Amino acid sequence: MKKYWIYIFLLFSLIIFSTQSPVFSQVVKAEVNRHKILIGEQIKLKLTLQSERRIPKWFQFPDSINHLLILNRTKIDTVLNGRFTNYHQTLTITSFDSGRWEFPSLAVAAINKATNPVMIDVMPVDVSKLQDYHDIKEIEEVKQENNTTIIAIIAAITLLSIAMIYWFIRKKKKINVLSPIKNNLSPLQWALAELDKLHQQQLYKNGLVKKHYSELTNITRNFFHLFLHQPSLQQTTDEWMVSLQSLPVNNESKTSFIQLLRLADAVKFAKYLPPADENERSIETTRSMLHTVAQMQQNVHAKFQSHS
Repeated sequence: MKKYWIYIFLLFSLIIFSTQSPVFSQVVKAEVNRHKILIGEQIKLKLTLQSERRIPKWFQFPDSINHLLILNRTKIDTVLNGRFTNYHQTLTITSFDSGRWEFPSLAVAAINKATNPVMIDVMPVDVSKLQDYHDIKEIEEVKQENNTTIIAIIAAITLLSIAMIYWFIRKKKKINVLSPIKNNLSPLQWALAELDKLHQQQLYKNGLVKKHYSELTNITRNFFHLFLHQPSLQQTTDEWMVSLQSLPVNNESKTSFIQLLRLADAVKFAKYLPPADENERSIETTRSMLHTVAQMQQNVHAKFQSHS
């Protein structure tokens, strides 16, 4: 009788173990090291799978998913743990579109579970260190009076404004349309020399932060226009960033440079005042990007060198 109860106990334990084993043997999850990033920043997403059975295929997904760009995928790491096999892969992800984006649920064949979807908040340039500046005041109504003096003043101001706009456009064209090749310099040599001048001026230390970033972007726009024949002088910042996506340079240099362009726009529109060390890094980031582009475009660079 005692043996009979032992057999029943063993049979019951076997049934419980067999029903729970498949659940325990399948662990599938996706985790990120943080859920909030600035535009162009990178995060790590880790895919984990544990199974008793050998999986025929790993998760399948493209390099771009729902405004999220996969910059790098590590090799699939396989570790034996008793009768289980643990699989791990880490993805480096970024986004250049602000908003809340979902990295979708993923599944593999022969596994009856899927990863949980992961939400990622992509925020614009950080304005937490925003400096005080004057708000735009409400427009005040002025009583209309038929006063010839006022009309004459308005006409004079209008003519003066037109003249200033015309002068500004001519000056802007004169600044933007440069021909450094006629000075026996390649676009790269010219741009690096201009960056050295800008670094020596240290405009940001004299309160001219906006001028510093205007000069910086002006140099880079001219470089890309002259070196790669891009329409960077006429494009908006967003249009220019889209055209930069196709450059055959490493993602780290490209991401750092695009973040710099976003920062420069924020400074120009008085939305952000960067700290001194960030202003210092802006020149080094630009110099590194220009060198990288020149190295990836040796044929173009060699053509300009032959004129030197």
